[in-house]
Amino acid sequence: MTPHEYLVNVLNSQKMLQEDMNKLQNARVGIETQLRIVYGSTPRIYYGGSYGKKTLIRASFDLDIVIYFPSTDYRSLSTIYNSVHQTLREANYFVNPKNVALRLPYQDGFHIDVVPGRAQDEIFYYATLYKNEEGSTRQTSIKIHIDNVRQSNAREIIKLMKLWRLRHTLDWMSFAIELTVIRALAGQAVYDYGDAMTKVLQFIYNNILTVRLVDPANSNNILEMPLYLRMILQNQAHISLNSTYWKDIVW
Repeated sequence: MTPHEYLVNVLNSQKMLQEDMNKLQNARVGIETQLRIVYGSTPRIYYGGSYGKKTLIRASFDLDIVIYFPSTDYRSLSTIYNSVHQTLREANYFVNPKNVALRLPYQDGFHIDVVPGRAQDEIFYYATLYKNEEGSTRQTSIKIHIDNVRQSNAREIIKLMKLWRLRHTLDWMSFAIELTVIRALAGQAVYDYGDAMTKVLQFIYNNILTVRLVDPANSNNILEMPLYLRMILQNQAHISLNSTYWKDIVW
């Protein structure tokens, strides 16, 4: 079996089961229903994250729900964030506030991140989010993030790199994985998954210590990656590149 055939089989084993998709969709319906009761039809609610980008894997799946209030909502972003937080708590959800998201853990092992924000204009393409941990704001576009992944040649390799992260218990955020893979494969056709994975691992080994990963929706947003994490990623890429068997690399 060639590396490409092995990795295709790995991806086939990671296709989402309908029962898992139903869990995510039912959870979204329940959350959106509670939000609509309080806020009506004014905010727009989207799928974000790996669901929206079509990079879900069975080994680790979650859901991002983005709720954007219109640009005419003049409340402060902290007020919007805290209002959505309170709404979810009053609906009896356990809520763990993160930096820009409100995390709702589920007993089945997945979680849902609700991301409140305010649109910057009437087309809702860009929005401003509240950074709860810093008390500041961030301009971004979930739609650009989704398009950046969907229109790339890298979706299947992003899934494989998520499995690489799991295989080696790496604390590496999915957004950084996406940007790294897209950067490593820029301008290259992806026909052979083994070859593409090797190129990504070589890119990590050669560049991760210094690479700047930039939010495609806002060049002022630079993804922070501490040096210790960069060194761990470089070391694991080196080990993987020198591994004999793909099962030791991916799964």
